[in-house]
Amino acid sequence: MFHAVWEGVDPADVGWADATVARGNFRTWAKITSHLYALSKRENTTRADRLLIEQACARLGPYP
Repeated sequence: MFHAVWEGVDPADVGWADATVARGNFRTWAKITSHLYALSKRENTTRADRLLIEQACARLGPYP
């Protein structure tokens, strides 16, 4: 695991984030993880779901 925030996340959601936004780029994954961590703290949740992942990815800017 890259970071504990990804623990228990649906593999399909991880695949979506990689195929749509990160495209295997470690630096982009680090940014997504940082945003996901901040959002999970703000929302006071320990489980990241697709909606939270999409919100984290949206903070990076527009993606196709």
